[in-house]
Amino acid sequence: MVYLFLDGVSLQLRRNSTETEGVLVAHGIRADGSRVILGVALGYRESTASWKEFLQDLIRRGLTSPTLVISDGNAGLLRAVGEAWPETAVQRCIAHRMRNVLDKTPKAHREAVHRDLKTIFYAGDEAEARRMADKFTERWGHALPSVTKCLLNAMDACLTFYRFPEAHWKRIRTSNVLERCFEEVKRRTRVVGRFPTDNEEPALALLWAVLCEQRTGWRGVKMEADMLLLIRQALATPIPLESE
Repeated sequence: MVYLFLDGVSLQLRRNSTETEGVLVAHGIRADGSRVILGVALGYRESTASWKEFLQDLIRRGLTSPTLVISDGNAGLLRAVGEAWPETAVQRCIAHRMRNVLDKTPKAHREAVHRDLKTIFYAGDEAEARRMADKFTERWGHALPSVTKCLLNAMDACLTFYRFPEAHWKRIRTSNVLERCFEEVKRRTRVVGRFPTDNEEPALALLWAVLCEQRTGWRGVKMEADMLLLIRQALATPIPLESE
């Protein structure tokens, strides 16, 4: 497994309950560029214990250490990944990070901060991205210290994707492929109303079905020999795990 995407979603799973429960999802991209669904399971509140159990199940079923894990900033997930695969690089989803930063930004500055964030995460290379981050700090560090701190706390893990082949950046800098699936599941549940039983099976089956639908239209990721060499070289310098 070259790239492993991990994320969770909260859903109302049972007919006679309004409580939301966490569902954990894993899918990956293999060395031939194909996409595979690895697991869908309950995970209470996306806790560290839930993620550890989920990852251990994947490992028991044969999953070896992936080259890169792409995830949001869930602290429990990051701790579990660090324990399961201490040598694996981690990419923090830049879409989540930008939302986190903008949530702390006053409305009057939000548009300008958003523009500046894009100059960082859509820069031509890592060096340029770090220069743009320095400019962000110069511009906003005094006026918006909490916003700047939020950005810098996870900067290294947000820029991991630059160490991988440029042709893959669009795929691996966000966990949007799973986010789109979650939105589709929520859309369908709004249409059908509550699930028909008091157990989680129909909800998990729906999530699995949507993942399968999205995989059907998958164009794959180009994995040439030189790209695989670059991917292996990307691990020469470990990227630290960072939580919120």
